[in-house]
Amino acid sequence: MDIRKIQHILEQLADVNEQLVSLSDDIWLGIDHRDNESIIEGSQFIQDYNLATSQLSKAAATVELQLLTYFKNDIESVQPVIEHGNDDTIKNQRMIKELDRSKAYSLNDNFTYKRPYGFVLKGIAYTNITTWKAVYLKVLHALYKESPAAFSALVTDKRFISKRENPLFTEDQKKLRVAQSLPAGFYTEVNMSANSIKDALLQVLAYFSIDEKEMKIYLREDRDA
Repeated sequence: MDIRKIQHILEQLADVNEQLVSLSDDIWLGIDHRDNESIIEGSQFIQDYNLATSQLSKAAATVELQLLTYFKNDIESVQPVIEHGNDDTIKNQRMIKELDRSKAYSLNDNFTYKRPYGFVLKGIAYTNITTWKAVYLKVLHALYKESPAAFSALVTDKRFISKRENPLFTEDQKKLRVAQSLPAGFYTEVNMSANSIKDALLQVLAYFSIDEKEMKIYLREDRDA
């Protein structure tokens, strides 16, 4: 079995899922909010669409888990290893220099239908990233490593619970559409669009008193336009 094919399939699964979720945001913005009939029709469509994409996201997550479990001995080949400059100053400077050849984006930009390649957080570069989910989880892992006690309190902080009582972090994975375990012993929602992820990151950075300017995003050229 060619492991590269498995890696490519996983990347495609994640990419398609993120695009479908982003499309929901795009369709909602395209509804004429001054037209009641358009709002009613659009709202019903969005509800049905979100249900269908949620089911697809859960199926994709199950397939991913099955593949990673079956190919556990080749886990580093199946899942791209994210490069970082945490432990090597010279390497980190080189990575930042390479990233800066492309345009840097802030978390206030619109990332609909765009794919990440890397990011810099508090002066540390991360590359070889293929999905927004990977960006989100890598940031969370970095913050956990830096402040484990503060990170553990995320699960009880009310700012991460929506008005409809939907948590971003929880110890009960059944409360999430697609749950991802975190090193702190609880779960986070990962079935989010690119823009929902960047909004979540803005919240998390604010929680840790990190200026949003401390994070820069770099996009893949094939999705820059």
